[in-house]
Amino acid sequence: MTNRIRAASMLAAAFLLAAASLTAASALFEKGSALFVQNKPAEARPLLEEALADNPSDETVYLYLGIVYQQLGDPDKAITILKRGLNIATLHKDLFLYNIGNNFFSRGEFTFAEESYSAAVTANRTLPVGYLNRANSRMKLEKWDGALADYQLFLQLAPQDPQRPQVEKVVLLLQEHLAKQAALAQTEADRQKALLADVLNSLTNASDDALNLRVENLQINDDVEDVDIED
Repeated sequence: MTNRIRAASMLAAAFLLAAASLTAASALFEKGSALFVQNKPAEARPLLEEALADNPSDETVYLYLGIVYQQLGDPDKAITILKRGLNIATLHKDLFLYNIGNNFFSRGEFTFAEESYSAAVTANRTLPVGYLNRANSRMKLEKWDGALADYQLFLQLAPQDPQRPQVEKVVLLLQEHLAKQAALAQTEADRQKALLADVLNSLTNASDDALNLRVENLQINDDVEDVDIED
């Protein structure tokens, strides 16, 4: 009986300790997130790091802390924290992937950024900023068609976004650029077609010349046979 009481007491103590730890982590997170909202990333960082140490299974802490590192100009650390959070994420996979893309973009790694944004919009197909930032990545990679499609999707998903006028200007410029490219491509295609036609014509003419040469040779041979050779 005494052993059972001891076991029950130990379980109760462990539960209370875990609850206290989670409560402390929650308090730290609340303070850290409040500073984050106030745009004080340097002050938020240590609180969020402590909250994460106390409760490493809270994906939201990883997300906030990763963004804090991004704001502090440390994309490498941000990507590391965000990837760790992504491994346990169930609710915010799209936001983890989106913010990983933002950090790759800030490092100038536009291919990785595009891939991360693609994964983000696959996880959440109604994430407007995912399409917007993937479009920006594709512009850097000179993938004009894909960028145009993404900007248009962004406008459909976020018709009231304050950046709408600027995005609409980019869409018009891209459409003009692609139209010019298509016209130039058609002009070049017509030029190549004309060159091919000239080459084919020259080949045909060469064949005709060869035939004329054969006829001339035959005529020469006939003339030689008609000459009488005197002894």
